[in-house]
Amino acid sequence: MLAADNYHALSKAVFKEYLMDGFRIRLQFNPGRLVSSSANISKDVILARPCFLCEKNRPAEQYFMPFEVKDLNTKFQILVNPFPVFPQHFTIASTEHQLQAINGQFYTLLKLAEKLDDCVVFYNGPRCGASAPDHLHFQAGSKGLMPIESDYDQWKESHLSTLYKGNGVQLFKMEHFLRNGWMMEGNNLTELVYHWELLLEILKSVEPETGVEPMLNLLCWYSEGKWICAIFPRKSHRPKCYFKEDDSKLMISPASVEMGGLMIAARQEDFERITAENIQGIYNDVSLSKTEIDILSDLFLNKMSL
Repeated sequence: MLAADNYHALSKAVFKEYLMDGFRIRLQFNPGRLVSSSANISKDVILARPCFLCEKNRPAEQYFMPFEVKDLNTKFQILVNPFPVFPQHFTIASTEHQLQAINGQFYTLLKLAEKLDDCVVFYNGPRCGASAPDHLHFQAGSKGLMPIESDYDQWKESHLSTLYKGNGVQLFKMEHFLRNGWMMEGNNLTELVYHWELLLEILKSVEPETGVEPMLNLLCWYSEGKWICAIFPRKSHRPKCYFKEDDSKLMISPASVEMGGLMIAARQEDFERITAENIQGIYNDVSLSKTEIDILSDLFLNKMSL
């Protein structure tokens, strides 16, 4: 069985760690993720294959647990991910076949994090990590493996600057963090959704019209009565090293997990050769610059002052 074989293989995964600018990066050698990291998500390929997240196309042995967001009248199914990165790794798929889009679904992300409080719940945008951009879904993985979550209390004081505080919500800019974005904390669902929607509106306003949402990755976990969310706007799906045709090629395709500090190497040669300099280059290639985040942050503050 595919999932059983891959979870067995995961138990033998090998790790390396790097300390960069006071932040820990973990590298995991995981050959079982090659299918995901090399997935072709071109429009023609997506249209030509049956959707593997639709219930009718799944293996008969793939059971699910229902998850309903009553306030939104939406239904999801919690599935075991057959290509795991974590000891517990779930895909949470909408019961309806609809495009991968976070608009109107941030509340779902928060409720999932509250429900699966031993996991980090994450969302990959359709152009930066989602291997099924044609079907709305989230993922969840065991807490304790992604440094952004496991080390949060250690790094937050030195790597976050307060952008906004009020109404049970705090928004921070990441500083000297290898990649750029925001962290948001709070215990008020309504206010968290409101402030997220402001950020999303700003991201949409500055990105050229593409017909799909701005590139982004989201991670969220629930701890001690509050939600903690990482928001990473993106400028590229894959880094330059992914497309090299010589020995400098690294088949690293960053999604939420990598943005959270857990780099997945599906090839042994990548695991053995990758350096701290490579990691910084990968983040630089796919992340917005500090200047761009500063501009977006100012736009957010302007909207808050209206």
